[in-house]
Amino acid sequence: MLPSSQPHFSGALLLVVVSNLLLWEKVASIPECQTEENGCSDPLVITFKNALQRAEVINILADKMHEEFYHNPFSAAQFETLVSRMYRHDEEVLRARNHCHSNVTNPPAHGPEHENLKTKRYLKTMINFMGAWITPVYYLVEVLSDMKDVPESIYSKAQEIELKFREIHDDLTWVLKKVYPKITFWEKTIIWEYLPGLRSTDTSKKFLAMFNLSHCLRVDIFFIKYHLSALMCRITGQDC
Repeated sequence: MLPSSQPHFSGALLLVVVSNLLLWEKVASIPECQTEENGCSDPLVITFKNALQRAEVINILADKMHEEFYHNPFSAAQFETLVSRMYRHDEEVLRARNHCHSNVTNPPAHGPEHENLKTKRYLKTMINFMGAWITPVYYLVEVLSDMKDVPESIYSKAQEIELKFREIHDDLTWVLKKVYPKITFWEKTIIWEYLPGLRSTDTSKKFLAMFNLSHCLRVDIFFIKYHLSALMCRITGQDC
């Protein structure tokens, strides 16, 4: 865990720098045309399809990790207690179950608001949506690495989920720079309210944060897959 005297965002800031360096490598390494049997394959299509595959991996891992939180001895008793409190209409647990920090960055999924959303803004909003997930999952991995008796199966899934979020974020950032090369874009910083609890010494607060993250992740991944498909259709005309 990071020293208590160090600002909690320093690790995330370092990872942003590393992510940007990797993104520039990605930009430099992707050719304008990738040869296939029927001619030239659009790198934009390939990038979107890769992002969708990564989102599907997150979907599978998030479901499995969720089940493990409920059934593994490491966390089962804590999650059972939280569910019991939720059934008693405990406001703290109900909020953790139903309120997701990423809601402010989740683009509209249907109706006139979705139809009228400009593609550039849609893409930028999705980058913010991915960014809203990177920090919570990063700190989940960090905290799990410091806890006792953490099952390797849970820890490894959290690691892989974090990696896939970063890769999707980089994919979308590359698409933005490719489609709108002159754009200037500053990402929004989204605060996850359960981060202090996750990093605290209070076990109940740690597991409340994991409870929130696990439930929200399973909801958001469906939106992520939907929005990636919608953006691919808009930008490339593929799989509409």
